[in-house]
Amino acid sequence: MANEAFFSKDGRTVTMGLGGRGGSGLVQVDIATGKITPAPLPAELKDESIESVAAGSEGEVLFLAKNGVWVWTPGAATPVKHVCATAPVVNATDLFVATVPGTPLTDCLFVTGNESADATSMGTFYGRKPGAKNAFLSIFCRRVSDATGGAFSADGRLFFISSGDVWEGGLQVDDDTGTERLGTLVGARIAPLGIMNTDEANAGSMWVQHVAPAGKWIYAKLRGHHMAAIMRTPLPAKPLYALGSADSPDSKTQLAAMSQALNKTEVIADGLDHADGFCATEVGGQPRLFYCGDADDDKGYALMLWEGAGQPHVIGHLPRD
Repeated sequence: MANEAFFSKDGRTVTMGLGGRGGSGLVQVDIATGKITPAPLPAELKDESIESVAAGSEGEVLFLAKNGVWVWTPGAATPVKHVCATAPVVNATDLFVATVPGTPLTDCLFVTGNESADATSMGTFYGRKPGAKNAFLSIFCRRVSDATGGAFSADGRLFFISSGDVWEGGLQVDDDTGTERLGTLVGARIAPLGIMNTDEANAGSMWVQHVAPAGKWIYAKLRGHHMAAIMRTPLPAKPLYALGSADSPDSKTQLAAMSQALNKTEVIADGLDHADGFCATEVGGQPRLFYCGDADDDKGYALMLWEGAGQPHVIGHLPRD
């Protein structure tokens, strides 16, 4: 599961679903004080495991629950409303939203999933254009069996995960309004960050589970069996693929991009048991990275913040149920 949390535009709060910790509910965390404010969920969502959240164009909170997309608008007369069903997608995950104005994708909703409950793959992207009558449509992926954890940068560049590594691409929207798919995913692997090995314990193997572009960096959370790490790699100066172009990067260009990523990758935190609620932002040139770390026996799970230098530090605790 990816896209468990996000920063507000001003970097002062983090909105996080608690499903990653096996709990229920949706909360906002004040970065300065560590104060936790639960969302006032309706009775039908009281015990729902909310695992995927995204920021809307106006800063509202969108989240997945009960095979649908919901919105939380703090201060509204009815703060939590149902937006739409995720059908035909079954057990949708990884909600993300296009918020850059003036594009064919503005305000489109995206999820990862399949149309079959017994599908064996992790799924690929589905998208839904704004409008009450619109439903989620598949996004065609050639030679890619899974596409998860999509995230748009502030200027609209799309990053995602496939086969455990970081990719950048874009969505070519179909001009034919009668088509049964929204468009085509184009892209390329830009950072092979997955850590793979094999031994009796399979110790150390981690795949990229979440990406968060922020400023000049792509932050990545890696996850394995009872282990996690957080890294960042430079955001490429320009995408390898250009939408609408028939040109594909040759082998030398592809290798150069991946070599640059590996040579400049920094490890921010390693040897973690967990790193749920991962998200990153940059405000005024200052990086901020948040995650929910390991448990303190007395205080609960630690809320961790990293601000561009040194080690992540505790800003509060998430109480145990």
